[in-house]
Amino acid sequence: MKPRILCFLCFLLLFYQPSYALKVSGLYQATISVSDESASKRRIALKQALSKVLIKVTGDRNINKGMGVSSLLERSEQFVQQYRYQQNNNEWGQNKLMLELWVQFDEKAIDEALKNQGISIWDKERPSVLVWLVSQKDNNRSFVNIEENTEYLNILEDRASARGINLLFPLLDLQDDSKISVTDVWGEFSEPILEASKRYQTNVVLTGKFTQILPSLWESEWQVYFEEQVADWVSQSEIADIVLEEGIDELVDRLVSHYSDIGTSGQDAQVIELLVKDIKNIDEYAQIYSYLTSLQSVNQVNVKEVTVKHVVFELTSDRSVAGVHQAISLGNILESVEGSSKLEYRLLP
Repeated sequence: MKPRILCFLCFLLLFYQPSYALKVSGLYQATISVSDESASKRRIALKQALSKVLIKVTGDRNINKGMGVSSLLERSEQFVQQYRYQQNNNEWGQNKLMLELWVQFDEKAIDEALKNQGISIWDKERPSVLVWLVSQKDNNRSFVNIEENTEYLNILEDRASARGINLLFPLLDLQDDSKISVTDVWGEFSEPILEASKRYQTNVVLTGKFTQILPSLWESEWQVYFEEQVADWVSQSEIADIVLEEGIDELVDRLVSHYSDIGTSGQDAQVIELLVKDIKNIDEYAQIYSYLTSLQSVNQVNVKEVTVKHVVFELTSDRSVAGVHQAISLGNILESVEGSSKLEYRLLP
């Protein structure tokens, strides 16, 4: 999907619908270019497709180098739920159509196989990422936008999709112009960056500075803000595409490391009590119940207690208490009540 379309759709999702945790779709699907529809080419393509899927499902770009994964790849045909051949324009925009194999793998079978290998699965609820990218050319600096620099945004978007996350690009309209400037991003001034980012309601804010420092050398400098943390890194390469891809790879590596630190409970499914206060009407109750049941880390939701002041939910999950709390925090539905000794939340306005 082109950045213009993604930006518009995300704008609608953010401002005209409830902002549930960003549940990434298509994690168990992949498309591979093939030269023909023969069985031999299909077997190779299915293995390549499963390799792509495992990276998205785990978030680990090196997953296919790990012990035990090679046996899964050799059995790729056993995990196929459906597949079809389709024709599409090639990436260079020429009129020639190329043949592709689209594959949908069995989610439960893959999850079970990974768990049997002791490999962690990254939940579908993943942090949403807003990207402010500034490029420098001939000493002129400007925001990379969907009107003039589509190819750069496509590179970022494609790499993020391959790693199992979605990016949001700012509208760069008058409202953005009034709150943030190119100088703010280039100078890494956090206050205007975070203030301008509030309208997009994302979990993560990524800024990038992209420039050609020598005729044969490109550089990108990155800074990420999430959960009151700040981190930065630099990528260099002779190829512009690579420094952009490496920026996204490093971002996802950090997100996977952070959000996977709080993993499974190490035991069978457990029941976790969660109290939500200040529910004013049946619509708010329905919204909360629907949100909790939508979480991948929650297997079942029951209501234990209802009072005028609060509702106590019982969540069945194979995640730890901290893991469930983290999954809930990714959405803009419930906020944790500070100072409470238990899982206590209130509905965000």
